[in-house]
Amino acid sequence: MLSFMVLFTLMLHTCWTELDVLNPDVPCAEVGIPNDFDTFLSHHLRDDIPKDNNPKKNEWQKFINKIQTWDRPEQCFFPFWAYNSVIAVCSSGGKIYGGRNLCISKEPLSFVYVKVNNKKQVTEVKNKKEYVILGCNKIENKCLPVHFEANRNDAKPDNNKENCS
Repeated sequence: MLSFMVLFTLMLHTCWTELDVLNPDVPCAEVGIPNDFDTFLSHHLRDDIPKDNNPKKNEWQKFINKIQTWDRPEQCFFPFWAYNSVIAVCSSGGKIYGGRNLCISKEPLSFVYVKVNNKKQVTEVKNKKEYVILGCNKIENKCLPVHFEANRNDAKPDNNKENCS
């Protein structure tokens, strides 16, 4: 009976350890797959977004139709010139935020917010500048963004927290 309890405890410890790896409490603790970063780029950081500083629904309607992302009711796109700033959120340009693998930018970043309805119509387009929350995973030994998290509560970085890395 004692050997069963030791074996059971060891097995339970191993399972909890595996769960911690799958759901880390800090950014870049897990190893992502390169496709995660590529998906982030195709969803949020593209060089073919409409360039107009005054976003127009009809231009974004054409763009969303071209990339066929009608299944995402809220979408955010960074201008491609902000590539380095966006990537930096997952390292020295960001602070650890909340739980999981989240980082928040140290400085507000500009992006375009696009809202789409279930009739495949762009209903809202606006320029935003706010602190950006990104999910960051370790991919090929680099901490890279894999997820955009809406900053619904106007969160700001906590300078007492560590940098993401």
